[in-house]
Amino acid sequence: MSSIDIYTGYFPVKHKNRTVNKKILLFVFLFILGLASMEAAFMLFISPNLKIQRVLVEAPASVALSSSEILEQAGITDGDSYFSIDAAEVERRLLENNLIQGATVEKHFPSLIKITVEGREPFALAFMEVEGRTVPVTLDREGVIFEIGEGVTDYELPVISGLTFQNLRLGTQLPSMFIPYLSRLSAVKQSSFTLFEKISEIKFVEKTEGTFDVVIYPADSSIRIRTSSDISDRMLQQMFTVLDVMEENGIDKQTDELDFRGGKIVYKVKEG
Repeated sequence: MSSIDIYTGYFPVKHKNRTVNKKILLFVFLFILGLASMEAAFMLFISPNLKIQRVLVEAPASVALSSSEILEQAGITDGDSYFSIDAAEVERRLLENNLIQGATVEKHFPSLIKITVEGREPFALAFMEVEGRTVPVTLDREGVIFEIGEGVTDYELPVISGLTFQNLRLGTQLPSMFIPYLSRLSAVKQSSFTLFEKISEIKFVEKTEGTFDVVIYPADSSIRIRTSSDISDRMLQQMFTVLDVMEENGIDKQTDELDFRGGKIVYKVKEG
C-alpha cells in the first residue's frame, strides 16, 4: 500500500516578491521625486538666468520695416528670459502690422530666437495725392498699401482708381467694401492670367453708402465697360468677346461705353 507524505512547511517566495516590489516602488518614487526637485530647481534658479543672447531677423526688401522696428513689433527686448518668449504670441503681434503678410518665430535653445517675416505681393497700382503731389502706391490683393512713391517696384500692374484717403501711409488698407472685389479679381488672375492682363484700369464708382459700380478700361480698346461690383473670368471673357466682335464689324469706333450691369448689354455711343 502506497503512502502520501504531506509537507506542512511554507514557501517564502511570495514574501520575497513583496519585498522586491516595495523596493521597486520606493526607487520609482524617489526617482520621480528627484526629477520633480530638479525641475523645480531649474525653473526657480536656472531658467530665469537663461537670457536671449541673439535675435535673428529675416525679412525681404518688400517689408518696409527695419530689424529694430520688427523687434519692437514683436515685443522682444534685451534681457528677456528664453522661457518667457511665447512664439505663437510673438507671431500674433507681428501680424498686427499690415506691412507683414506672414511671420514665423523659432526658438533655438538656449538663447537664440529666429524671426522670419513675409512681405506682401504687388497686385495693383493706384495714384494718390500726398502733400500736394500725385504719387503711385502699390496694393496687394487684400487692399493693403505697402509701397509709396519711389518705393514702388512694379509699374506693370493694373491701375485701381476712384479711391481717396484722409491720411495715407504705409499699411493703410482700402475700405472693407472693396476687399471682396479684390479677392474675386485675384481668383481671376490665378485661373486666367491672360484675361487679367487685358485689364488696364479698374475704377470704383461709389453710389450709395456701401455700394459701388466698377468701370473697367481694357488694355487694347478705347471702350470702357461698366459693371456691377462683381467680377469673374466668365464675365471678363464675355466682355472681351463682345469687344472683339465690335472691332471685327467696325463699330467699336462709334462706341464709348458698354454697360453690363443689366440683363442686356447697353451701348453708349460717343457724342459728336
